[in-house]
Amino acid sequence: MATEYTESIENLLKDIIPQLPGAIRSVVARECRLAMREFFEKSLAWVTVVNNVAIPDGDVAIQVDDGDDNTEVISILRVEIGNATDGYQLARPMTRLPDKVEGTNSKPGGWYVTSNPDEFKLHPYFDGTATDDLRVTVGLIPAFDTAITELDLPRQITLKFYDAILNGTLARLYLHPAKPYSQPVLGQQLRHNFLRQIGYYSAQRKKGFNNSPNWSYPRGWNK
Repeated sequence: MATEYTESIENLLKDIIPQLPGAIRSVVARECRLAMREFFEKSLAWVTVVNNVAIPDGDVAIQVDDGDDNTEVISILRVEIGNATDGYQLARPMTRLPDKVEGTNSKPGGWYVTSNPDEFKLHPYFDGTATDDLRVTVGLIPAFDTAITELDLPRQITLKFYDAILNGTLARLYLHPAKPYSQPVLGQQLRHNFLRQIGYYSAQRKKGFNNSPNWSYPRGWNK
């Protein structure tokens, strides 16, 4: 996802607040932020590649930071081991903890996440002098420790995900109890639409970096 930060929550509020008579602006802004956070956490539609991640020596958790104050890493999606000269090789994602923690002085073959969404460990862990590094694909969400008015957002917020975020924000606000803008039935409908859009963009992300369906040779071609 490109990093042209040309959007802000203020741009979204211009379309949201007129539909919410009596709503407090700061409350609307926070619900908008929470809707964006939920959207990107569940869809993983905001993806970037972090290069030159160092391989530690020993059984050490590797925390990935994309170096951007506007974002937080919410998921580790892909790990590759290698270098710019020889190329990179895909490490195998493990579905459970290893039966035995052990080291190697060659390239580790697998990886698994820790309890933190931005951390993972290599298996077997590396025990030697590293000549390679890691290339890690991660899912991002907007940073939560940045003030709402200071949070810069990428252009795709309005270019691609605008309707989904509007639906998610309005759904949250319409479901507020006993407010002048409360509309629980419409809120449930927009919530349903929001979750469907999360599913759609999640499927789009799984198509890969060329935005095309996954393809394989038809059965029988390998005979």
